[in-house]
Amino acid sequence: MDRIVLEVDNGLARVWRNVTPSLRAKYERKISEMLLELKEAEFSNLLNKTGKIAEKNGLTESKLNQLLSEED
Repeated sequence: MDRIVLEVDNGLARVWRNVTPSLRAKYERKISEMLLELKEAEFSNLLNKTGKIAEKNGLTESKLNQLLSEED
């Protein structure tokens, strides 16, 4: 695991320092899930952009399937 630092206001930091370890672990999991969603959204965006470029250059789904079915 890697560590990141999130900047928050003083009140929120104080609450975080005083929360129980079990509640802190629960919220750490939630934060990790949110960051994973962000990563997945960026990957999905990349795929959408790539698809649009391919379509613009004439690559249709049927042409792609034909290329994928060809043997070397």
